[in-house]
Amino acid sequence: MALHAVNPDGPLDPGPCDVIEVCPICGGEMEAVYSRAHQKVCVCVDCHTSVTVPASAWKVKAGKEA
Repeated sequence: MALHAVNPDGPLDPGPCDVIEVCPICGGEMEAVYSRAHQKVCVCVDCHTSVTVPASAWKVKAGKEA
């Protein structure tokens, strides 16, 4: 699975497509389809696999970096 490091100078709550740009199932392109303050969803344009990231996950990650 292609994971990309989040830019520490970037937003505190990047979307899943900012971190997972390539579908972990088929290798297709991931596209953001839903973005709210509490949840962000990214879906593969080829096989429709979805990745959901709750906003609280970024707070956990930020706490570990501090």
